Amino acid sequence: MEKMKNKSIAERLAKTSYNNFNVSVYCPVQNVKDITDLDEFDRKFRLLSDNVKIGRVYIECYRGNVWADKEQLLKVKGYFESKGIATSGGLTTCAGETKEEGFISLCYSRPEGREALRRAVALNAEVFDEFIFDDFYFLNCRCAECIAQKGDRTWSRFRLDQKREITEEIVMKTAKEVNPDVNVIVKFPQWYEVFNETGYDLKMEPSLFDSIYTGTETRNPTYAAQHLPKYLSYFVMRYLESAAPGRNLGGWFDPYECTYNLTSYLEQGYLTLYAKAREVTLFCLGSLIADTSFRLFAPAAGEMFREVDEYLGQLGNPTGVAAYRPVNARGEDNLHNYLGMCGIPFEPYIDYPEQEKVIFLAEGAADDDGIVGKMKKSMLEGASIVVTSGFVRKLGDAFQEFMNVKYSARKALVSEYADTRDNGVTVSGKYAGTKPVLIPQMEFCTNDVWELAAAYGTDNNFPVVLRCSYGKGKISVIIIPDDMGDLYHYPAQVLNVIRRVLMQEMPVSVDGPAMVQVFAYDNDMAIVRSDLPYTEQITLKMEGGISVVKEIVKNVEYPVQDGKLCLPIVPGVNYVLQLKR
Repeated sequence: MEKMKNKSIAERLAKTSYNNFNVSVYCPVQNVKDITDLDEFDRKFRLLSDNVKIGRVYIECYRGNVWADKEQLLKVKGYFESKGIATSGGLTTCAGETKEEGFISLCYSRPEGREALRRAVALNAEVFDEFIFDDFYFLNCRCAECIAQKGDRTWSRFRLDQKREITEEIVMKTAKEVNPDVNVIVKFPQWYEVFNETGYDLKMEPSLFDSIYTGTETRNPTYAAQHLPKYLSYFVMRYLESAAPGRNLGGWFDPYECTYNLTSYLEQGYLTLYAKAREVTLFCLGSLIADTSFRLFAPAAGEMFREVDEYLGQLGNPTGVAAYRPVNARGEDNLHNYLGMCGIPFEPYIDYPEQEKVIFLAEGAADDDGIVGKMKKSMLEGASIVVTSGFVRKLGDAFQEFMNVKYSARKALVSEYADTRDNGVTVSGKYAGTKPVLIPQMEFCTNDVWELAAAYGTDNNFPVVLRCSYGKGKISVIIIPDDMGDLYHYPAQVLNVIRRVLMQEMPVSVDGPAMVQVFAYDNDMAIVRSDLPYTEQITLKMEGGISVVKEIVKNVEYPVQDGKLCLPIVPGVNYVLQLKR
C-alpha cells in the first residue's frame, strides 16, 4: 500500500459500518439547507438508515451557486454525529446548468470563479477534517477570458495546466492553511477515456491531493448519454487504484436512469465492491429518502450490502489480464469494458506492467512514445502481447517490427465465422453470429502470420484473431468491430479464441456467449455473473488441477470433469466460486 499522505486516511479506513467495507451517503447542498426540523428529518432519514448501515455522511456546502452557511453545516454535522455517523464535507465546482449545453464548470480565468473555489475550500476545511470534491472538478468553460488565456495551447493542455495551478495555489494551499490536518479528496468521474480533455490527470492530481475517489456509475448503457458498459463499475475502480495505491478511498454511484431495472442499480454496487472498494458512497440523500421514484432502492441496496459482506472477506486480491492504459491515452473508448462483458477479467495498469506474462494493449497504449521498446523487451523475455486492430492502426509502420499485419481502409460485413484446430494452418467450422458485424479488413502475410479465428466473406475470409512468434514470446491481434458492442455478437467459438489468447494465465475461463462477467482473485476464488436476459448453461474451463468447485453462497460443491464444469446461471445472480485443487 502506498504511504499515506495524511494519518487521518489510515484512521478512517479502520472504521467500517459493515465488516468488510464502509457505506456513506452524499448530501448535496440543497438537501443540507432543507434540513430545518431535525425531528422531521430524522423520520425521513430512517428510510435509509433502517435499511443501510451508514458509516459516514458527506455534507456539501456549495453547488451551482447555492451555499450552505457555517451554522447550518454545524447543525447538520451535529445531527449525524449524534447518531454515531462520521461526517465529511463536500463541494461541487459547478456553476449551474445552461439551457443550451447542460452543466458548466466554474470559470477559473475569472476572479469570481477562483474566489468561489477558495471560499468553498476554506469553509469545508474550517468545519470538517476531511472533504471531497464531487466529480464536477472539471473544466469546460470556453468564454472569451479562457480563450485568451489558452493562447496557442490545445484545450487539453490549457485545462491541465490550469487545473494544476488552481489545485496547488487555491485548493491545497487554502485547505492546509485553514486546517493543516485536513484530508482533501478528489473524486474522479467514470468517464476516464477523456479525462485530459477537461483537465483531469491521473498522474498529476493524485500527487497533489491527499486521496482520491472513484465514480462507478454505469446506469443504462444503451439508452443513456454516457453509454457505459456495466463492467466499467469494476474496471474503473481497479484502474484508479493503480493511480493511487492505498489512497483510492471508495466508489460512488447513484440511482439515476436505473428505474427501468432495479438490478442495474444494484450491479453498480456489486461490481464496486468486487473491485475491493474500501467504501461505497450512495448519491444522493435527497433522492433516496424523498423521491418516490427511488423508494425501493434503499431496501434493495441494504440487502445487497448484507449479501456481499457475507463473502467479501473470503476474496483475495483482484487479478486479471494485465491491461496497460497510459495517462491521457485515447482510442477505442471503453473497449476494456466491452471485453469485460465478454467474460475477460482485467487488472488495469497506469504504468506499463513489465513483470506480467500476458499484456493487453488497446489503441490508447500506442500513445506511449516508448511502447515499441517495452513490447520488444517483454516478448524477448517470453511474454505474450495481445493488441487490438486499433493499436495496429495507431502505431502504423512501427508495428511491422513485430508482425506482418497492416490496417487497411476496407471493411467487411460479416455474420459467419471459423476457428482453427491446428494453430492457424487451416480454419474450420462455420459458426453463426447473432447479427451482422462490420469489421476492418487487416492485411497480413500468410505463412508468416496465422489466423486463429476468421470471418467468412464471398470466396474469402477475414481475420478476427491473428498470432505469430516474436523472440521467446507471442504477439496476437484481436480485430475490433466498428461498433465495439458488436463484440457481443461474435459466436462463442470466436469469443473462446479471444479468451484463450488473453487468459493463458487465468485458472478459470468461460466457454459461452457474451454478457457473462468473470471476476478473479489471487486465492483461487472467482465470481461469475450473467447479464443475459435469460437463464443459460455455460461451461467453465479450469486450469491447474482444479478438481472441485464450491459455490459458497449456496454451499454446493460441483465436481470438475476433464477440466470443465457446466454451470446453469440465472440473470443478475452472483455465483461465488471457490476453486479447489
